[in-house]
Amino acid sequence: MPRKRVVDDWIPMFTLPNIEIREAIEIDGVALVSMADERLLTLASRHKRFAMYLNRFTTEFGQQVSPSVILVRKDKLAIYRSAEALAGFRDVIAISIIPYAWSHVLRYENNHGIKYSNWFMFYPWITDNKWEHVVMQSLAQLALHEVKAMKGQTSPGISPERLMPNMLDNALLPALLKRWVKRFGTPNPPTEDMSLFYSLNMAMAAAGLPGNVEVTMYDLGRSVALWVSAFEILTDKGTCEAVYRLLDSTKWNLSTNTEPIYEPHKHKQGQPKRPLYIWLYGAMHHARNDFIHGNPISDSRLIVAPGKRPLTLYTAMLYRMALAAFLDLQPPVIVPTEGETEYEAHWRLHHDFGIYQSDIEAAISTILYTAEEYREIRQGRVDAAMARSAIGR
Repeated sequence: MPRKRVVDDWIPMFTLPNIEIREAIEIDGVALVSMADERLLTLASRHKRFAMYLNRFTTEFGQQVSPSVILVRKDKLAIYRSAEALAGFRDVIAISIIPYAWSHVLRYENNHGIKYSNWFMFYPWITDNKWEHVVMQSLAQLALHEVKAMKGQTSPGISPERLMPNMLDNALLPALLKRWVKRFGTPNPPTEDMSLFYSLNMAMAAAGLPGNVEVTMYDLGRSVALWVSAFEILTDKGTCEAVYRLLDSTKWNLSTNTEPIYEPHKHKQGQPKRPLYIWLYGAMHHARNDFIHGNPISDSRLIVAPGKRPLTLYTAMLYRMALAAFLDLQPPVIVPTEGETEYEAHWRLHHDFGIYQSDIEAAISTILYTAEEYREIRQGRVDAAMARSAIGR
């Protein structure tokens, strides 16, 4: 008597070998899960070649790794199976991590975390729908091979990372996930949601490592240009002034960022001076024009005053603030926990929601100081206002 075929509730779609997620991220029947997730364990127990596939990933030096997998629930497969939808889901997660990681680099001098989108690259091979082979379809080729012959590998040159819950910007992530459902879960998505995911796609390209061991200043300039495009796509006009208006439309909390004392790119004599964040985007836009239009470039073109810092360190964090403006990020409804007053709940919520922007804003303000000056400020050796005054700001 033939064995009855088991119908699987979840389908593996893409594998991310460079990250090991600790807690699943999911919405509306799509999930990024670890190898310890019950859904993945069930699939591995039913399909021996899929289990073999999962266990064949190593680093380039042969060290075993545990990849993460994007699963789609069977009843949602017709809606979310496209590469664009699943890449958009991946992009949401990545952009909820990368700017926040950069904020910790600059605010706390903590160089850990995932700072580039390369960690979120999809592995090209996955088991077929009969669980017999591995298949791969790209612009380059369509291929099929035996699972036992596959030697899955992380991206060379980057070490696998554990994706911990505290690495996520949990103010940004829920808002982006909701917009992902609107964009890909409805037949006629709003134009602004289409623009959002076009922008996120551009941001993912911008957030990648500009080059490998051969990286040049021109690679860095191209990265800045891609970031500028990601900003422009979020606006109605796609101009420098439109991005200025977008950045102005969100609430900035740090006074250092909001003082109107700067003359940004395209500033004309007699116009009011603008805040630091406008000056910063103007510097990005100006640099983009120089690199893309083939203007003369000096070796220090991407080192910007007043702190003589690399412009490339600040692009992702400013983009996060542009997203806050585009999404009109607001704290969720206050719901007191047991034994908590409404006042206590209010401050807990604003702290938990606001800590992410607080880190981003503080990190953006470090562009005012050299790394040495900022370190002295953090250690309490010099007052920030005195440090700014001492170097003529």
